[in-house]
Amino acid sequence: MNIKLNCVIAALNLSEDLLPLAERAQQLAECMKLPLRLVHVVDDTAVINYANEFNLSGVVAGEFEQKEINDELRARRLIEHRLGLPEERHSELEVLSGPRARTLEQHARRLGARIIVVGQPETHFGSVVTHLTRHAPCDVHIVRTE
Repeated sequence: MNIKLNCVIAALNLSEDLLPLAERAQQLAECMKLPLRLVHVVDDTAVINYANEFNLSGVVAGEFEQKEINDELRARRLIEHRLGLPEERHSELEVLSGPRARTLEQHARRLGARIIVVGQPETHFGSVVTHLTRHAPCDVHIVRTE
């Protein structure tokens, strides 16, 4: 199987230590002479939990889609602000929806990613990092965060 390895993915979250992760991913992309893809996944289980919190019989058509759009927009604005992304670079940020680990894994496969850069607190390995280290189609670089 001949896969073209063509990018570095920075798997961004909404934490305060977003910048060190993005900077490390940028350094790796420059060293590897590959484009950097900034990716955030809005976990769609939040939409499911929203539906369960309220009785499904009272949900207006389109309410779930609107909540998902609002969550994605809110995440995009927060990340752009925290990274200080100039407006001309806003298109470099991809905001996807789905289960975080599986969505990142599948996106890496589609892009032919060479490496995924993720943040992880020193205290434990979270489910996203654990899943990616087992199932990602490429290397996973873990940046220790506060």
